[in-house]
Amino acid sequence: MRHNLDRSLQELKNEIGILGGLVEESVDKTIYALRELDVEVAQEVIERDNDIDNIENKIEKKCLSLFALQQPLAGDLRFIGSTLKMITDLERIGDHSADISELILRLKDKPVKINPDIYLMAEKARNMVGRSIDAFINQDVELATEVCRDDDEVDNFFNVLIMDIASQIKSETGSVEPLIDIMFIVKYLERIGDHATNISEWAVYNETGKHRHLQHPDNRKDLEKKDE
Repeated sequence: MRHNLDRSLQELKNEIGILGGLVEESVDKTIYALRELDVEVAQEVIERDNDIDNIENKIEKKCLSLFALQQPLAGDLRFIGSTLKMITDLERIGDHSADISELILRLKDKPVKINPDIYLMAEKARNMVGRSIDAFINQDVELATEVCRDDDEVDNFFNVLIMDIASQIKSETGSVEPLIDIMFIVKYLERIGDHATNISEWAVYNETGKHRHLQHPDNRKDLEKKDE
């Protein structure tokens, strides 16, 4: 019985890796489409979002089956439960990539000045996504904590960019619609960073049995002290 459970858990990890790979690819293509205002790549991201949803549903069913048909121990239960949580965050990252891509289609033929910091923010958020997935699969608490720390930088980019866009809107004499679209893009990027943080928090829970909100510096310090 234990052999069957171990095999099922390994299969679950493999499927998480597949879902994570699709989500990372979606974010990568979204960033490229944003840099180049490439509508074909943006459209591809939108169309592939269903693939992410389908794999998320498959993993969810597998988790529920493991709860019902196997006899998981406490550590196994944590992994299965945290998997159910983290795949929701992965699916939302895919959704936000599709949301950004929808806005790219709108921006294609509209003259608008894009602050280059938005690309730095996008790369930082994308990096957080990749490392959060690695932290979860490898049960790496230290890496998970580093990802959560990086969310502060994404938030700083968000604050600066929103203020810049607001300033442009105030001084704009023509249509402000493109600027509002960019404001939404910045917000979606900030949410991607938040979801990567959530995944990292579930990685820590999976390893320690305690769920900490690691967006707060004090919680990160407490965890780092315990690791010393």
